[in-house]
Amino acid sequence: MRINKIVNLIKPNSIIIDVGSDHAKVAIKSLTNKVATFVYNIEINQAPLDNTIKNINKYNLLNKTNNILNDGLKGLKIKDTIDYCIIAGMGGKNIVNILSNKSKQLQIDSYILVPNNNAYLLRTYLKDNGYKIQYEEIIKESNHYYELIQTSKHNGLKINSNEDCYFGSYNLKHQNKNFKEYHKNKFDHILNSKNHLVNEQKAKELELLKKVCKK
Repeated sequence: MRINKIVNLIKPNSIIIDVGSDHAKVAIKSLTNKVATFVYNIEINQAPLDNTIKNINKYNLLNKTNNILNDGLKGLKIKDTIDYCIIAGMGGKNIVNILSNKSKQLQIDSYILVPNNNAYLLRTYLKDNGYKIQYEEIIKESNHYYELIQTSKHNGLKINSNEDCYFGSYNLKHQNKNFKEYHKNKFDHILNSKNHLVNEQKAKELELLKKVCKK
């Protein structure tokens, strides 16, 4: 489902970077669906890069990809203007580290980010560095929730407040079923575990959650 959601956000005739491509699912789906014309797959380790190349080769798509061993976006030299940079399947801290070490030569229009955790930390980084939210969605897959964030410096909703960082400025304006379920579960967990009684950070988090869960 996450792969489908990501690919559905990509406009036709796009050039993509997928950081942490692993099995190349994004590249394969976006190229076979013809929304992408070319994909740069980035892996930090050789074994997952070999998996990427192997899977792409099964679909005869190697000529439409460049598969690169590299530490995220650091020092990356690509002349193409990138329409979308996708970073998914890792923690929010790792995504922040990749974004903060992006090569200055790279021209990237939009990012699609799906952190496994620490979405608040990621949005705080985006806010502090002039990014805006183009689209957000909470995805439920195999009883686990993931926060999808599409962001750009060019257009979108500003991230103004602590609430925006925690919930997402787009999510707050479009509160769907998954959004409400996800935050109600977090509210109940903190309340039932009584973490808020001994942890100041959890107490602040509970107060934020009350604003959404009591509606």
